[in-house]
Amino acid sequence: MPIRPDSSSTMHRSNDASSNRRSTSSTTAPPKNAATGDVYRIFHNAARPALLLILLTAGCRTMPPAPPAADLHLPGPAQSAAAALPDRLDLQAAKSAALKHNPDLEVTRARIRSAGARLREAGTRYAPVVRAGFSVIHTQDVPSSQSFLTGERFETYSPSLTFEWLAFDGYARQLGEHATAQDLSTSEAVHDNARRLLLGAVSRAWYSAALARERMRITAADRDFNQRLLDDMRQQVEAEQASRTDANNFELRRNNADVQFINAERDYTLSLTILAELLGLPDADLSGRLDFDIADDELPEKSEPGLDELLDIARQQRADLEELRATMAALKAREAAAQAAKSPTVLLSAELGAASRDNVEFEDDERSGSLGVVATWDLYTGGAKQAAVDTAAADYEVAVRQLQDRWQEIVGEIRRQLPIIAAARQRLKLNRESVALARQIRDDIEPAWRAGTEPLTRLNEAQRDLNVAELNLAVVRAELLQARSDLDTATGSILD
Repeated sequence: MPIRPDSSSTMHRSNDASSNRRSTSSTTAPPKNAATGDVYRIFHNAARPALLLILLTAGCRTMPPAPPAADLHLPGPAQSAAAALPDRLDLQAAKSAALKHNPDLEVTRARIRSAGARLREAGTRYAPVVRAGFSVIHTQDVPSSQSFLTGERFETYSPSLTFEWLAFDGYARQLGEHATAQDLSTSEAVHDNARRLLLGAVSRAWYSAALARERMRITAADRDFNQRLLDDMRQQVEAEQASRTDANNFELRRNNADVQFINAERDYTLSLTILAELLGLPDADLSGRLDFDIADDELPEKSEPGLDELLDIARQQRADLEELRATMAALKAREAAAQAAKSPTVLLSAELGAASRDNVEFEDDERSGSLGVVATWDLYTGGAKQAAVDTAAADYEVAVRQLQDRWQEIVGEIRRQLPIIAAARQRLKLNRESVALARQIRDDIEPAWRAGTEPLTRLNEAQRDLNVAELNLAVVRAELLQARSDLDTATGSILD
């Protein structure tokens, strides 16, 4: 705190300053006009504080301004499509690319960095505060019997160095830091949960694209089969060895196959578009890059673990459960911190200072120092502190209910996948047998139809049965793989 000089020293320095000013005035020879001389003295005496103010103002402007919003631009097609992707992209490579490029994960990573910065900020509350100050005050005395321009003028220079340390606050700082640490854990769990959901979405888009491409293969084979028979029938019609009805039959079935192929191709393109968005490369062309080949031995044949074992896995690995647990811990710490805010606080302080008139060099008697202990205790705040405690307690109860609801949802997710997987595994075995039987029947009927021992309707039926069997096999393969991926997503083991 600046120290004011006593009246005697003030008068003494004032007289010395007055004589110095008279000497200076005679040396610098101000204008003869009295009014002009007064104005000259005002500017002369105010020059030093004005210069200091200009320097301080310039120092405050050393931080460059924030860039305008127009300078922030979105990446163009060339920028995002140039991301490194392998020539052949299997499911694991697609998942890795999604974890690397998806912008939603960048958001959660930024939130982790923000939570980490807040934790470091909370840790600084244990440190003392050291503050340096320097003030320059220009004083213009205005005697009641004289004009404003004739009063005494002087500057007071007062530097100071202050030390403050909060020695005790009822452990509110420790509890607040613990709550902030739990906020960091929450942000990390949110990031892991976003990864879990992203990987599940990538798998779903991948298997959807794989199924659409398999439908394209099956319908293309059906189209080629009917086109081959149509060409044969047209030759026989020209040779008057077959009726035009037979040719029209194969042409109709070829057109139907073309329609089914177009629908499958549309679904394939849409699935690739969704997959590219999940990879964080919405303008990337994934056609021709994806490796959908899945051998039968890669399909999950063994039974899944029991429900209790799967629930234990989910308890340990579901990131959203960890998120809610960390949230509960943070709210409990904030409740305790709000309770601790009712305690008294003890602040230690020390200060070194000086005060000098018209001189920036300080004598011993112009310097001062102080030590202090300040204890404060809010005895009555209108119930505000208890309201803060009640708010944190209510928020904690909300988090508890949310955790219970989330666990019920997880149990339901896991239980729903188990019968889907069991049924798909049984259907897979039957559909494999059906495809082999349907192909054998079709291959046996075609030569018999050519020989005239089987009617055309029987050949159409055999070809249709083969198409249905192949489509059913493709669907059940995709369903089994997708259900297994959904189960891994439900338990959280998809992150392994």
